[in-house]
Amino acid sequence: MTEVIGLALPGRVLIIANPVAGHGRTKKRLPAVRSALDEIGIPYDVVETEHRGHATEISRAAAANGYSVLAAMGGDGTLSEVVNGLMEASEGGREKPVKLAVIPSGTGNDFAVGSGLFATWEEAVRALLRPNVKYMDVFQFSDSAGLSRYVVNSVGVGYDAYVVKRVSELGSRKIGGLSYMYEALRGLFFFGPARLSLSFDDEPEVQYEKTWLCAITNSAIFGGGLKVNPGALTDDGRMNVAFLQGVPRRGLLPLILLVRSGKHVGKKGVVMRDASAIKLSAPDGFPCHVDGDTVDVRFPVTVRVLPGALPFVANGT
Repeated sequence: MTEVIGLALPGRVLIIANPVAGHGRTKKRLPAVRSALDEIGIPYDVVETEHRGHATEISRAAAANGYSVLAAMGGDGTLSEVVNGLMEASEGGREKPVKLAVIPSGTGNDFAVGSGLFATWEEAVRALLRPNVKYMDVFQFSDSAGLSRYVVNSVGVGYDAYVVKRVSELGSRKIGGLSYMYEALRGLFFFGPARLSLSFDDEPEVQYEKTWLCAITNSAIFGGGLKVNPGALTDDGRMNVAFLQGVPRRGLLPLILLVRSGKHVGKKGVVMRDASAIKLSAPDGFPCHVDGDTVDVRFPVTVRVLPGALPFVANGT
């Protein structure tokens, strides 16, 4: 099944599954998810994505077809596509936002964990029985050339985006986490920092010299488990920003190692902010990613918070 056809009965769940997420983990897990849903008596349909952007197409169509819940089964990339489809469907009040469930099953499940939703697919499926709805923020990202996207978890500019781009260009996702580790280490030698200009809300623009990384996040976690913004909340109407700047190349690795556990806060070279809107300028060609997807942008870019934009399924306890 490649598209949603006809109207769904009230109370029905549509699972949008990315079969290649998690290096095929989703495909292997899908029978267990089906069995669990059958056991607890939840009516559902399943659509497996077939190409990049397919989850956006499916969710945009499904929003008008009567489904009570759309469940994104995969990683952060799958979730991001579903969020974009739902947000596009609700633009201008065309469709009321459908409840969104997250069934973590990808290589990266940063939003599911960082937002406090679910760490496992079993928890997510059980929550569908008696769902508690939690409205969470979504970001809107745009550049100076007219590119516009919705963001569920993070925008990254600099070192982390460089790593994502390198892995994508080389097609080395096939060897899993080792590819990211290799490119991250390589970037310590070959990636160069730049001057970034940022303005937060209505504040004057400030220039930050020798900036290695700027992470704008909704949840506390990005980049495959890095606790880059430990205090971030997904329902506070704010985005959290962390950037590493003004440190020599030899100081970059120690800081990045601290980021994994969230112990970088307060260290020299680390700047932490929060805002409801950000405008960011960087040199042409400086790498950027949106929810882990490399994007070619024309700076400056703007990111703004859409408070409580989507209803997420949370634990019903």
